[in-house]
Amino acid sequence: MRLHPIDVRPRPWVPHSGWPIALTDLDEHYAAAERWLGVTGRGYGAERWQEHPDLAPIAWDSTRLLHDFTEYVPKPMLGRVHRPALVHNPLVQVILNATVGAVLTEDGRTTGVVVYGPDRRRVEIRAGNVVLAAGAIENARLLQLSDPAAIGLGDGRQHTGRFLQDHPIIRTAEVIADDFRLLQDRYVALHRGKRRLFPKVRLAPEVQQERGLLDATAVFVHDHSEPGLAAARRVLTAARARRMTERPVADVLTALRAPVPVLRDGYRRFVFGRSTAARPSAVWLQVWLEQTPDPDSRISLSAQTDRLGMARAQVDWRVGDREIETSREMTRWIAADLQRLGLARVRELPAMHDDDAWRAGVTDAFHPSGTTRMSHSPDTGVVDPALQIHGVHGLHVVGGSVFPTGGYANPTLTIVALALRLADRLAVTAPPGRDPGGTVQPGGDGFSR
Repeated sequence: MRLHPIDVRPRPWVPHSGWPIALTDLDEHYAAAERWLGVTGRGYGAERWQEHPDLAPIAWDSTRLLHDFTEYVPKPMLGRVHRPALVHNPLVQVILNATVGAVLTEDGRTTGVVVYGPDRRRVEIRAGNVVLAAGAIENARLLQLSDPAAIGLGDGRQHTGRFLQDHPIIRTAEVIADDFRLLQDRYVALHRGKRRLFPKVRLAPEVQQERGLLDATAVFVHDHSEPGLAAARRVLTAARARRMTERPVADVLTALRAPVPVLRDGYRRFVFGRSTAARPSAVWLQVWLEQTPDPDSRISLSAQTDRLGMARAQVDWRVGDREIETSREMTRWIAADLQRLGLARVRELPAMHDDDAWRAGVTDAFHPSGTTRMSHSPDTGVVDPALQIHGVHGLHVVGGSVFPTGGYANPTLTIVALALRLADRLAVTAPPGRDPGGTVQPGGDGFSR
């Protein structure tokens, strides 16, 4: 899904918020990213209920809560999808079994990277343009490894590794419905052909501003204890990924021992586009949160080293009080609406009242971001709006690490949009008919290509 306008605006109640570009600056590349990922681009809000006209949307109080959707990529193994383009592009050379150890710079510009093979062979790849696209943890680590002082590169190097964010996830309540189907039919995955949507509930921007809250979304997690259905799902998921489950024979036999629920759910899935009809053993309200950027939440270099003798990343991820407050406010509003509509009653979990219980229960979403943040000035960030390191010509960073704030949306679509935007700029600035990258020095290095 795309970020929302409020996610990129400066917000007085969110310290260090605000992107140096407007969300509309990404419209063209968001559309291109949706095509590249194979999603429809039909939007991510209430309009998607129109694809399931037999399901009446829940009437949330729209002054506080709004409908929200994630659309899943139909072919998640993107390496397989796009491999032919890499193989047949004469300007692309893929080097395998190679670990980047440092970025080379000279007189305010990049000159290439240092690469190590499995045998620790050191090779320099010379290039006038270098793009770090290794994720928020490794992007920061590579910049720190490239600096003898282990701080970073460029005029905004002091911010490298700082402002580490993720999407905190917390279960705040158990939802107890008299008719479990009312929520399960609407808030488990919905299917249309090869398209899969995941309905959610999000905080309205107006109430975020009014109450000084972060952006957030909530999902209803349905637990099921039917082993036959669980085994069938594992087999189906593995088949889509063209792999085997950990226990393929046992999983197939377990699924075959439950023909009625498996066939019933298969019929619902392919005829009506709905998920399981099985009664859940429990339903949980789970909140996914944006984070307040915190300079003390950070990546730094550890005293421990990896197999190549390079310092590992040390992660100090911090979650603030505003995240706790946002999750509790949202939970109370969802609970009030469920009770007002006669859909369910809610039992609050300890995280709703005990900060220690909240912090013990929170997990991350594997969405690290913020560690090479984008800014107009090196006084407040690492890269400029064009994703070039402040003060180092030709050195660029792309990925979640450049997000000043992350909203709550899964970051993949925005990462791809930013990557396509950067690729367009590099293609324009590269010499005609030339690879904007570089050459490997020396030859006969032994790496796989």
